[in-house]
Amino acid sequence: MAFQALRKFASTGTRTAPSCVQILPEVADALSSGRPVVALESTIVAHGMPYPQNLELAKDVSSILRNKGVIPATIAIKNGVFRAGLHPDELENLSLAGEEGRAIKCSTRDLPLVASKHRNMNLSEENVQWGATTVAATMRLAHAAGISTFVTGGTGGVHRGGELSLDISTDLIELSRTPVVVISAGVKSILDIKRTMEVLETFAVPAGSWKSDEFPAFFSPKSGVKSPAMFENGMDVASAYLIGRELGMTSGMLVAVPNHDPAGEAVEIAIQEALREAKEAGIEGRDVTPFILQTVAKKTGGDSLRSNMSLVKRNAEVGADIANSIMELSLRGSTVPLSQPQIVSTQLKSRVVCVGGAVIDTIAKSISECEMIVGTSNPGIIHRSDGGVGRNVAEVIGRLGSKPLFYTAIGNDDGGQGLVMRLEKECGVVTTEKSVHVVETSNTAQYLALLDHNSDLVGGVADMEALTEIPIPSVDELCGVDFLVIDANAPTETVMEAAKNGVKAECKVCFEPTSVPKAKLLSSIEFIECLSYVFPNEDELFAMAEALDDGIESEGGKEGTGECTNKIRAAASKLLSIMKSEKAHIVVTRGSSGVLLASRANADLSFMEFPVADSIPEIKSSNGAGDTLCGAFIGALLQGANEEAATTFGMKAALLSLDCAEHAISPDVSSMAVPENKTR
Repeated sequence: MAFQALRKFASTGTRTAPSCVQILPEVADALSSGRPVVALESTIVAHGMPYPQNLELAKDVSSILRNKGVIPATIAIKNGVFRAGLHPDELENLSLAGEEGRAIKCSTRDLPLVASKHRNMNLSEENVQWGATTVAATMRLAHAAGISTFVTGGTGGVHRGGELSLDISTDLIELSRTPVVVISAGVKSILDIKRTMEVLETFAVPAGSWKSDEFPAFFSPKSGVKSPAMFENGMDVASAYLIGRELGMTSGMLVAVPNHDPAGEAVEIAIQEALREAKEAGIEGRDVTPFILQTVAKKTGGDSLRSNMSLVKRNAEVGADIANSIMELSLRGSTVPLSQPQIVSTQLKSRVVCVGGAVIDTIAKSISECEMIVGTSNPGIIHRSDGGVGRNVAEVIGRLGSKPLFYTAIGNDDGGQGLVMRLEKECGVVTTEKSVHVVETSNTAQYLALLDHNSDLVGGVADMEALTEIPIPSVDELCGVDFLVIDANAPTETVMEAAKNGVKAECKVCFEPTSVPKAKLLSSIEFIECLSYVFPNEDELFAMAEALDDGIESEGGKEGTGECTNKIRAAASKLLSIMKSEKAHIVVTRGSSGVLLASRANADLSFMEFPVADSIPEIKSSNGAGDTLCGAFIGALLQGANEEAATTFGMKAALLSLDCAEHAISPDVSSMAVPENKTR
């Protein structure tokens, strides 16, 4: 029999797999903490029904699951990235993508093809392309992400005439080799249900009906085919699934839930008519199901759509019960893990991403006690070092052991390549081909300063063209990241988009203003709303407040200490009132006056002053002190410190850089230890 050959293929065929699955932080947290998660397919959203009903159904299903304590995880491919879990705005984008021609229906075989194609298209958030996963593809990626329960509408099977054409859904193959419980309304009624059940038996796939001894036919609870088993509750399913895993069975499990919507019988009649029309029109393969569903919807005046939506919601209720039961039984002591992924599920290894400038600083200082002679050479000392605010902050976080991922742009030259290499090998910073953009037409950003013998600036030249092409981390790339740190060296639109992506990915967005002019440029309400932490000096803070028409003068340093402090608090309060984060903080560096930590928790404001140490070393360089404080502050938060402890720790780290003439960031930061028992 031809089906026997198919069984041999299913059990011995090589399993190729995508390189990574990016898991939404909410889903990852649930999986790691032992809470139930249910996977949802994306084809039903992109192609299964029209907009806006598809989006309404997706939201309703998510609500049903959440109300039962289960986290939903829609499976899809977005711009070539395999995803387990989507943000609400991504789900809405997906719901429009089918009608707009931006979604490709993907079965298992299509996963590497579609991912490769989209990854090579240099897609952006403005032009999102989707791979909408079928039952088979959703099973594969759900298992890869460690999800054992999957709710869908209907399952594929043997097509009518399949005994001659061998037109058999990949869903059956995937059920034979991927250990995921699939909850559906049975095999789609346009298929040969009896032969489908024979194939499932051949492939050793446990299958049964929910509280019925007859296998359902999607729209109708009756098919005339006896069900192999009957499940009375979620525990029946969970027990059978876990026993199968203990036996080493790699097959999935199919639970068919009868659809008792009254419109079912009328829809069945319309289906038979639509089948004849499809045959006459020469519609075949994967195009049959969408055609049938659309045609039946027209014939039944929307009854099929309403029935379809009803059965999916019912499946979600049953799926939630099963997911909860599997988790409950497994926690009682099952020796088998719920997931043995075929694919390594990877997110960004770092909990922090830095976006900003990487600059080579060259300082030329005269050693003559006489005034410099213009137009000729002067004796002096020339020193070259790595700099740039974003680079400096990333170095500090890296030296403290948190391995930040750094986004920047460099020129196609030895200077830029050396800068990146030193960050990686000496500082523990992570870079990738995507995070470091090489600008073929520009030099790596450089700053040349000419100082007299008193270290006063005589003149300088800045070549920062490369920084206009700093890449923007996407929402997908920021999933799972705790902190996104942005400096103001990139173009305003780049900084703005990066901050918005950070908010969508649920990162805490941190901003280092870099300079007074740049602080003013980035002081729109839209941008400040994205921020959770800001690290300005006094003048940068006043500049940001002024740009918001606050009326606060930026000459705070000329006032008395008390009046200046009051103005700083007023400016900080203005920004904190705009920042939308539930908890927001501004760390203001004040030179010899120390640091002010301004915080807001919900509507409550607080201010803490941190004076400088009684004895500080001779200041040898102030180039990287503020960046050191910012990086050490974030590094401390990453290791569990609260904001007060992080400020103290950051100030201690800044002292090390003030005492270092050779580098913007003191290498001694690497030996610092975050204070213990200062949890947030």
